[in-house]
This record gives sequence, structure tokens and C-alpha cells, in this order.
Amino acid sequence: MGYTTVHPVWGRLDVSLGDLGCGRTWAEVHRVKGLRLACPECGGRVFARASRYGLRHFYHQVRPPDCGLANESPEHHLLKLELAMAAWAAGWRAELEVSSEAGDWRADVLVFDDRDRPFMALEAQLSPMTPTEARMRTDR
Repeated sequence: MGYTTVHPVWGRLDVSLGDLGCGRTWAEVHRVKGLRLACPECGGRVFARASRYGLRHFYHQVRPPDCGLANESPEHHLLKLELAMAAWAAGWRAELEVSSEAGDWRADVLVFDDRDRPFMALEAQLSPMTPTEARMRTDR
């Protein structure tokens, strides 16, 4: 389950944004037959759906074992939303699941300054990690 996807024409879509970040509505992607959406991490086909609690997200047609977005826990997903909501409440623009141009890292939440420049990446960290791993992630 992920909050972002890629459309071949519209570009990146983010369910946490009112216009999906590309001037489209949820009705234009939810349960639309023939719509081609891809996972931004692995490129696999994804579809739009809402959970029984109304949480909008994208899911893989076939769950790949090596895709980080497909294999995150529900708790991790909810924490990402909490981080984004905290950034918005503080008056910042924030986007979920943003990768670097080189594709060598992905921020759970990327926060932008008042000039619309990325200035902070927030990580929803639930599993244990060493101080060395934390420093490496911070340096990236």
C-alpha cells in the first residue's frame, strides 16, 4: 500500500493532496477501468482504493516481494500520514513518498520551505536501527 503513484501523462499523484498534486480528482482514479498507474518505486501496476475506514491509497496488482512501498506495515503508513499532517498544521507544504532524482533514497514525507524548496525529510521509523544507521540516513 502506498500513497503515491505515477500516471504516464499526469505524472506523480499523491492521495494526501486535494487535487492529487496534478489537478485531478479521486473520482478520476478510483475504480476507473483501463487507467494505467505505476508504483513510483518498483514500476509495478497499482490501483486506487479506499480502506474500510476511508483511507485512500494505491495497492499493487501483484505484491512484489522486493518493493519497499508494497511491504510497509499499516502502522508505518499511518505514521507517514501523521508526520505529513503535523507539517501541514505547522504551515509547511509536505508531500508523501518523494524519491530523490537519482532514486537512491525516498523520504516518507518531504517538507518544503516558503520558497517551495525541499528542506526536511521526515522518516517514519518503527523498526529498530543502530545509531550508525540513523547517522547514515540523516546524512543522506
